[in-house]
Amino acid sequence: MLTLKNFELQISSKIVHRGREYYENTAVVDLEETEDGLWCAEVMGSDTYEVEVRIFKRNRVESYSCNCPYDGDICKHIVAVLFVLKEELNNVPVQKKAIPKIDFKELLQKISLEEYQTFILTHAAGDIKFKSLFERYFADKDYSIDVGKNYTKYLRSLIRDNSDGDYINYRSTHRLTNEINSLLEEGCQLMQKSHFRNAFLLARSVLTEVIELGTYSDDSSGYIGDIISSSIELIKGIAETEVVTTDILEEIFDFVRSAISSAVYFEYGDFGYSMVDVYHTLSIKLGKEKLYLEYIDDQLKASSVDKDSYRKDYFLVQKIEFLKAIGNVSEAEKIVRKNLHVVNVRRGEVARLIGEKELNAAKELIVEGIEIARKNDHPGTVAQWEKDLLDIAVLENDKKMVRHYAKHFAFDGGFHLIYYNQWKSSFTIVEWEEEIENYIAQTIAAIELQHQKNKGKLWYSPDTLLLDLLAPIYVEEKYWDRLLSLMSKDPDLNRLIQYHHYLLNIYPLQLLAIYLPAFERKGDIVGNRREYADLAIKMIMVMETIPEGKDEVIAVAKEINRKYPRRPAMIEELNRVINMRG
Repeated sequence: MLTLKNFELQISSKIVHRGREYYENTAVVDLEETEDGLWCAEVMGSDTYEVEVRIFKRNRVESYSCNCPYDGDICKHIVAVLFVLKEELNNVPVQKKAIPKIDFKELLQKISLEEYQTFILTHAAGDIKFKSLFERYFADKDYSIDVGKNYTKYLRSLIRDNSDGDYINYRSTHRLTNEINSLLEEGCQLMQKSHFRNAFLLARSVLTEVIELGTYSDDSSGYIGDIISSSIELIKGIAETEVVTTDILEEIFDFVRSAISSAVYFEYGDFGYSMVDVYHTLSIKLGKEKLYLEYIDDQLKASSVDKDSYRKDYFLVQKIEFLKAIGNVSEAEKIVRKNLHVVNVRRGEVARLIGEKELNAAKELIVEGIEIARKNDHPGTVAQWEKDLLDIAVLENDKKMVRHYAKHFAFDGGFHLIYYNQWKSSFTIVEWEEEIENYIAQTIAAIELQHQKNKGKLWYSPDTLLLDLLAPIYVEEKYWDRLLSLMSKDPDLNRLIQYHHYLLNIYPLQLLAIYLPAFERKGDIVGNRREYADLAIKMIMVMETIPEGKDEVIAVAKEINRKYPRRPAMIEELNRVINMRG
């Protein structure tokens, strides 16, 4: 558990050192509690970064974030803020960067028109960002200003500034997309002011300039993809707004029609499909249904050579939905009947039947769909159809089927609480006691039988499997004694510690007795600084929550250090445990 008291012990010493330097150099500015427990700050470095930290009860660090490009879990900027908060919440004055208070409105009133103009001309000459922003803001004062060209020119300058030859590295990608995000926020503001054309021109410029960046940039973080998605959402929002004039809609329609004819929108992130949705909306709004259907038919023809084409299935569904939207239901139904072998076509028909309360017909389609999916070896599709059967069973109040499918999905590939509770809620209290005991007994018997059949071939014990399978049930049913018994048979510290908070107040000393040998075993197998630090953190956590066992935990730490004198990094980490004796 990360707290303001112990965060220095749980974070890489290198990151702590760098964060302390930022803290001591008063790089943390504008620290403010914006809501209860949520602290926001800016940290000055090679750039200005925004940090958020949520603190519970003035000590426990619940969450944190920083918009810097660091890949790790916690960066030096967050650590710097934690140091400040540690001081702040202990009522020790925090040294902050002095920012002079200025009555800005009063200052503006003292400036003459000539001084304003001189200032603006001077800065516009040397700052393209300022000049571009100024021209866009006052575009309605001079209709000769080409807003779209302005956005494009500005975006190209941003891309040039962040490019290293023909490539944009990870950090530059982060900086670039931050700048473009600010531009997209401007687009949202234009929408709110009903400046729809300028908002569209902005989004169009962003899409046109950014869509191909993925081919020569490191977008491993997905920032560029997010920019493209946000731009399309902005265009979609404009297209769906009722008060937008026809001439603007026509302009958007022409752009979208051109964009979806370009392969790049489908090859990099499948953004073309989102654009097709916009094309669908505009085709109906502008009465251009024929053009839309011609486009869809062209796409179906082009993708027909690929038997398993996602693209073909997508456009088939789009055609069905479009025909229904324009009132040509009979044609849509013909296509549905011919293509029920396509999962999403069948799903659409099942949804229609359920909506019209034709549940038996829906179930027949689902059962056929399951047979097709099994034949094609598509277990994921089978599972989705079975979840649809569960939904129908709920509608029909069919307890037998609800229990069958809810139980199946409660333990399908792990433990799923929603389905577990759905299974449980179908029984009375008395019935459930018998049901869950039977399930537990059957699970234990199955694991023991499997172990006997494969004896000598398995690297794990049956107790390892039982902890995974039964511990979640014991937690939900509050079978604490059984959970403790299972834990006592598992030597893996990481698996044990996840149940610590459930049993701490009931069995603290029994937990301690389980942890001590687990600590020692962990000390035998850890092999790097991160693992050493993790072991130390877990030992300290146990010492803090089970103070009666402090001496015993320290004794284990000493023994591990004694056994491995040639592991200086481990000795350093475990000395933090040993030094907590006081």
